[in-house]
Amino acid sequence: MAAKTAKSSPKQGRAFNPHILILMMDTQGARNMSCYGYRRKTTPHIDRVAKQGALFLNHFTTAPWTYPAHASLFTGRYESGHGCGAQHEALEPGLPSMPEILTRHGYRTVAFSNNSFAVSNFHGNPGVGFQELYRYSDTMPSHLGPGEKILDAVEPYIPPDDPDLRDKGAFKVTGLARKWIEDNVLDPAAKRKAAPFFMFINYMEPHDPYTPPEPFRSQFLDPTFDYARAQKRRGGQFPTSFGEDPLSLEEFQAQRDLYDGSTACLDHRIGLLVGELEKMGILDDTLLMITGDHGDALGEQPQYAFHAQHGLVDHVLKTPLIVRCPKAFKPGTRCKAFAQINDIFPTVLDLLGLDEPEARASIQGESLFDAIRGTGREFALCEAQRPVHSLRSAWWNDPECDVRWCNQHLKAARGKRYKYLWSSIGADMLFDIVKDPDERFNLIQRRPDIARRMFRQLEKKLLSFEQRCFPDTWSFRKYDRNLARRMEAWGLFQPMAGTEWATAKK
Repeated sequence: MAAKTAKSSPKQGRAFNPHILILMMDTQGARNMSCYGYRRKTTPHIDRVAKQGALFLNHFTTAPWTYPAHASLFTGRYESGHGCGAQHEALEPGLPSMPEILTRHGYRTVAFSNNSFAVSNFHGNPGVGFQELYRYSDTMPSHLGPGEKILDAVEPYIPPDDPDLRDKGAFKVTGLARKWIEDNVLDPAAKRKAAPFFMFINYMEPHDPYTPPEPFRSQFLDPTFDYARAQKRRGGQFPTSFGEDPLSLEEFQAQRDLYDGSTACLDHRIGLLVGELEKMGILDDTLLMITGDHGDALGEQPQYAFHAQHGLVDHVLKTPLIVRCPKAFKPGTRCKAFAQINDIFPTVLDLLGLDEPEARASIQGESLFDAIRGTGREFALCEAQRPVHSLRSAWWNDPECDVRWCNQHLKAARGKRYKYLWSSIGADMLFDIVKDPDERFNLIQRRPDIARRMFRQLEKKLLSFEQRCFPDTWSFRKYDRNLARRMEAWGLFQPMAGTEWATAKK
């Protein structure tokens, strides 16, 4: 494997040390955000932030679900570069990470998350390296990692008692984030007053099942479709994808309405947090990034729904990225060049003027400043490693389900017009994204010349960076020894002998 050559930092002028705030809208694609041209006004508050900063129109995640996408965010690597995904549910130690680097350079690093796949102190999770980790919902499982805490709400951000008005925690975390900043940054008595902070927040509002609170639910759900019915028929990633209990077109439309309501709810909460930063007088001294780890597919393709790990469709891969930092990103910037989630880490290093040769040699992403200058990548690279996670979940739902068709590796080169999808079982595909944005018509037989050219480009890219390959693992919170043994017998689960994931042979 060829090692990646480290890139030199772009000259951004004199480096400074802003506060850094990354807001992760879990499962939020770009498709239904009004700042990306959506017909419904779902994101008025984020639209305002986008006008004050840079909007990246062609931003893509590196993988179709939380684990590998967050690993790419924090390490700056592609999925095959860090090895964490649906085949190996762990981020192995040894890679420089953004929270670790920033901690070393004097930043207070703190994460708020209700998604243990995103940030946890458990061994192998992408967010390891934060000084402080908080779960902000009292309803989360009790398996907290070392040092993790569950926080109570603070005034005036105490969730209402009425379940129809409660979100998944975004309202509460606004108050928690504000209080943390007041206590650790603005309090005159705080000994660490001079230290900038790096804060990461993972929001779960857009993640299925979609349960937007009022008034956002009624604002977007078709009044002729009963909300209770929509909750009973919300499908699910794996039953729908494997054809066990697919939704009808009408039911998918109800899910889209509820997805819009969830997006609008989170937009409102993000608006509250941005407003708090303005009141505290630190917004213009903060690098604010709003993004998503992946989106959802809602009825566009057969045998693929929501964000199951065995597909690379644009509705899942194309995600928002809005960056506000007046000292570094010109307000009103609209960048059409390709950008990816693993570009955030090198951008932070460039902005802060940090040399960090080991980290730069490890990073496989490219600075967002390159994208703005038009000197970035030719295409977006997206991957889905062999989806043990999907295979396991399918057999949980239906032990008789035939899962062989999705037991494959996928890699995609997403260009401005065409998208080439390479399959390890030979089921390659080519789509004209301009004419066929839902990716329904495979052109591989009609345009083999384009497929061959994009295959060569994809292989050249893959050969340019290091891959990390590990045996199969999955998280203990969903570990089932009997199911693992059955999958192992069929060659669908291949753990290393002698590890804690290896199954008993009796």
